[in-house]
Amino acid sequence: MVRSLSFQLKVPVKSAILYRALPIVFAAGLAAAALVADAAMAKPQEVRVRTQGKLSFGTFMVFGKGSRAVSAAGAVADTAIVALDGSVPRPARFTIEYDRGNESKQTLEVIIEVVISAPSAMRVGGVDARLSAFETDLPGNARVASGEAMTVRLTDCRARVCSRTFNVGGRLDVTRRFSGAKVEIPINVDARIVARDRL
Repeated sequence: MVRSLSFQLKVPVKSAILYRALPIVFAAGLAAAALVADAAMAKPQEVRVRTQGKLSFGTFMVFGKGSRAVSAAGAVADTAIVALDGSVPRPARFTIEYDRGNESKQTLEVIIEVVISAPSAMRVGGVDARLSAFETDLPGNARVASGEAMTVRLTDCRARVCSRTFNVGGRLDVTRRFSGAKVEIPINVDARIVARDRL
């Protein structure tokens, strides 16, 4: 008996008799972490990560094993899966914000270290999912592994809050052993100020 899996951020599975697709939902939950520096100041400088959009792998069906990759630009590459109507695959979108607090308005160059991390694999019911091969549209960081540090430079920062927005794509490998499930893999994005220079 052939069984199939789909993603909408989902993975439908046909029933034993009716061959009807039941959804397995995959969502990359994106938790943004902000680190505050110099807590002794009344309004200290800080860096924040804001989530503008979640990483979505859309809806598809897979027979046994398959994968879908979504690039930072939104291009989709499928292996051994069948695309279905439903949610649209798209990269995650983040904004890094540097807030200088109540300090002077001198022009600054701020260097921020950003780390993306996620579990290497998850199993929910009869579905195994693995998220890997992150890629971004940040200069010098086209490919990045989970836990690997990236550098974001905010140059010519004149306002109290300066920001940089970037996209994150990745590859999802799915193995369906039986049944269906809702799968959510948390992605954490942490940031910290590495350096700040007056220009």
